[in-house]
Formats: sequence, C-alpha cells, structure tokens
Amino acid sequence: MTAPSDTFKTRKARLRSAFLAQLPQRISEARLRLAALPDTPVEPEALTGLALVFHTIKGSSASFGLAAISDLARQAEDTVRHALTAAEPMSTQVRATLERTLDQLAVLQARPAEETNAADRFGFEPLPAAAEPAVVHTGHAAQRRAKRIYLCDDDGDLGQQLCTQLACFGYQVTALSSLAELRAAVAAEAPAAVIMDVMFPEGEHAGPAALTDLHETLGYVVPSLFISSRDDFQARLQAVKAGGSAYCTKPVKTTEMVEFLDALTNRESPTPFHVLVVDDEPNIARLHALVLEEAGMTTTIATDPAAVIDLLKGFNADLVLMDMYMPQCSGPELARVLRQMPGHVSLPIIYVSSETDRERQFRALEVGADGFLTKPVEPARLVNEVSLRAERMRTLHALMVRDGLTGLFNHNTIMQFLEIGVANARRDGRPLCFAMIDVDRFKRVNDAYGHPAGDQVLMALSRGLRLRLRECDVVGRYGGEEFAVVLPGVEVEDGKVILDQLRTSFAEVLFYAGDATFRCTFSAGIAAFPQIASADALIEAADVALYSAKGNGRNRVETASANDRSRSQDPIAAEHANGQ
Repeated sequence: MTAPSDTFKTRKARLRSAFLAQLPQRISEARLRLAALPDTPVEPEALTGLALVFHTIKGSSASFGLAAISDLARQAEDTVRHALTAAEPMSTQVRATLERTLDQLAVLQARPAEETNAADRFGFEPLPAAAEPAVVHTGHAAQRRAKRIYLCDDDGDLGQQLCTQLACFGYQVTALSSLAELRAAVAAEAPAAVIMDVMFPEGEHAGPAALTDLHETLGYVVPSLFISSRDDFQARLQAVKAGGSAYCTKPVKTTEMVEFLDALTNRESPTPFHVLVVDDEPNIARLHALVLEEAGMTTTIATDPAAVIDLLKGFNADLVLMDMYMPQCSGPELARVLRQMPGHVSLPIIYVSSETDRERQFRALEVGADGFLTKPVEPARLVNEVSLRAERMRTLHALMVRDGLTGLFNHNTIMQFLEIGVANARRDGRPLCFAMIDVDRFKRVNDAYGHPAGDQVLMALSRGLRLRLRECDVVGRYGGEEFAVVLPGVEVEDGKVILDQLRTSFAEVLFYAGDATFRCTFSAGIAAFPQIASADALIEAADVALYSAKGNGRNRVETASANDRSRSQDPIAAEHANGQ
C-alpha cells in the first residue's frame, strides 16, 4: 500500500502529543470530582460529570491508538455508570478502585512510547484517494470547453454543420473528412474527445477500427462518440468494442450530442463537501477534520455547542459530525435544537462517540440523526460515511431548488440569488445586471412540433446559458419559456453584449422534430444596479424591457430605464402573453 503523506502523519502525531500533554489535567479533574463525592447517596449530576471525564479520555485515547489508556478509562466509566444506576452511596471499595485506575492512567500517560506502534497503526493507513481541490473558474464558460475535439466524417458538409452547431454550445470542434486527416491531426495534437462516423470508404466498420488504432497509438482510451445512419446491432457492437462511449444516429440531434459531450469532457472536480465537526475535545475535533481534509473535504470546527448555530450561518454545511457526550449540551440535545430550526431540519447529523451501548445509541438516533460511528473510527470508514450522507443531502437539496426539466435554479431560488446579489453589490459598490429571457413564439413551437420538441428547445437554451456564462453568473428558469440571469459585477453595456452573443448563437441551433427541422430565437430585457436600486424594481424593469423587445420585432435585447414599470400593469401587453 502507498504510504500516506508525511504531512498527515506529522499533523496527527502533533495532535496525539497535544492530547497526551493535556491528559494530566483530565486525570486531575477526575481526582477532584471523585474526592468531592459525598458518602451519602450521590446526586446524579456529580456522577454524570465524572463519567463524562472518563468517557472523554476513553474515546480520545482510542482515537489516537492508545489502547491501554482507553481500556482503563472504559473500566472506570463503567464503574461510575453502575454507581449512577444503583443510586446508592459510593462504597470505599469502589472509590479505591477508581483511585487505583487514576494512578495507573497517570503512569501510562507518563510513558506512552510503549504504545507508539499501535498508535501508528491506527489512522495512518492510506486514506481513500483525495479528491482534487475544486478549481475556482472565473473566466468565460466557453473557455472552459475549449478542448481539442475532432469530428471525422466523410460527409464534409455534415461535419461543418455539426461543428457550427456545437460552437453554439461553447465547443471548439475541428472537422476532418477522412481517416488519413484524423491520423495526421492526432499526430500533431492529441484530442480531448473524438466524434466519428462508423462507415468510411475503407469499410463498413472502418470508423471503429480507426479508433482502435488511435488508442494503440496514444496508449490510452480517448472519450469518443460515434455518429452513423446505421442503427443495427453490429454497428453499435463494433463501436462499443472500439471503446466508443456514446452513439448517435443520423440525423444527429445537437442537444443529444451536447449532453454526451458534457459528460465525456467535463472533468472538473466537484465542489468539496463542507463538514462541521463538533467535539468538546479540540484534539479529536482536529483529528477528524484532518482525516476529512485529506480526502478533499472542507471543514470547520466547533468545540462549544453554543457556537454551532452562528457557525452554520456562515458555513454552508453539507453535514454535521458531532460528539455524543459534551458538557452543558449533549449531542442529542444539540440535534434537537437544530431540528427545531427550519433551515436545518434535513441537515445530516452523524454522531462520533465511544459509546458502545446499543440502547443509548438508538435513543440518540431517535432525535433525527442519520448515523452513529464508534470511536476509534477508521479513516476510510469516516470518509465513506460522511461522503455518502453528504452526497444524499446535496441530491435532495438540488431537487428542492432546481427545475426538473432544465436543471437550472427554479423561480424561488433565482429570486433569492437576485436578492443576495443586489445586497452584495450594494455592500461592495459594484454593478449588477439582471436579465429576463423569453423564447419567441414558443407556443407555436409546441403547437406545430409537439411538446417534446418544445422541451428540446428549453433544454438547449438552458444548456447554452450554463456553458456560455461565467461561473459567478446565476441562471434560473423563471417560469414556462422564461429564464432569468443574474450577472454580478457587469455594467449594463457589457451585459447587453453578452446577451446579444448568446442570442446570436442560439438562433443558429437546429432542432429536429421527426422529419422536420426548425430554429428558434429569444428576446431579452436587461436592467442594471445601481441605476435601479432594488431586486423587485430590477425584475419589473427587465420585464418591461423584455416586452419592448417583443414589441420591436423579437430576437433582440432591450435595455431598461429606471422609469420602466411592469408590463403586468400595461393592458396592451395581454396580446403578447403566452409566448407569442
């Protein structure tokens, strides 16, 4: 197995040393609590506090591989919990047993080197391959798709047509009309993906054969998409045997091809999971955070449960990893607090505790937690458990905030982003543009070609918007065939240029409905902050500008003025309703 990074080893060893340095204080605290216990029946709170000290020593030492210390602390905790259950005065014999245990802990704490090997074995095993940190892109999305793609088809006109269509979605594709041209192009520059026909003058399966040769030349498999007028099993089988990743039949639907290319060429790392680690033992909190960070996650730590709510306001957590036993506020109590807050009802919670009693674990889970991990937790299991539940959280959240057809943000979410964008622009003294986009004569598309064709148009426009705009821009489906775009940091003149480029590209996209082909256009209205000072006013002004674009002939972008009012207040706007 590959050894984990020295940095990880060094940081974990430092945390272990810090825990051992603080252990005498923990032992002293236990002595003081034990000495303060009366000979009469003991108040439950006093025994609970003593049990918690031993519990913390048990779990922390186990996490750092100090098995002997953990076993002694476990025995002492069990003894105290038995006394708590009996509700009787603590006998002299029990006190003496606990005193001996504390003496033994002090001895082991003073010479932990004997457990070094055991400590090294736990937590220093190779972790799952760490995800690459998410790259923050600030440029135009078309630049992110500027990867070399070769399209090889002996029908030169079709090749050029497809290249033009794919360019509308931000892809730069080089058309090649023969297998010889493909070989020469590959020799000059290796491609990020290949699109090619199945049949060539060299043979009915010459395309797959050429792709196989290409893979042998490069020494690796290139993402590839076959296009062909053939839809029989043998053609598809040969494409698969050659390593083809996708297959489109002619006439090729551009939107379908774009979906495949998105999947084949988009190798950007996903946004790291955000995990809030809650544990009153700082070294254990840092240890768990260290393990998760090694796996590519982003973490923040809370050692005081009272700080969790404020931390969550500024940290978009995908999951909370929390200790079960903490002073003043236990894990289950903190979970109940979070579950009473609407924004955190579905936030995944995983307990990490040395508690092994199944009944206590079950009671802790009853308050709405999603999992229970027992200390010491193997790093691989910690990473897997957190990843699975955080991914589920993101999936559920996406279903709530995104439109099912286009994958864009839904109406409510895009409006929230506009409010946030205006607030940020006002605070930073920066401009912002808000645009409303509407597909021209969309009702006629549905009537003439059917709703599936209309859906194809909406998906093409949504994908084009996502690919051609910046990472910081926010795109949503406002409703029906209307879309909304928030462009932070953009002056109105620049915003109009951006939308005009999008409009021109979209007008070139060819759509298919059975044997028929057609094109669509869109109109847009754009309004700017700070010329228009509020989110509501921006919406109204952009809406009026959109109406003006429709009235002035469609397939154009109009800019709003601060005096524009919503077309909903204009009786003559009714004739332009419903996508006309």
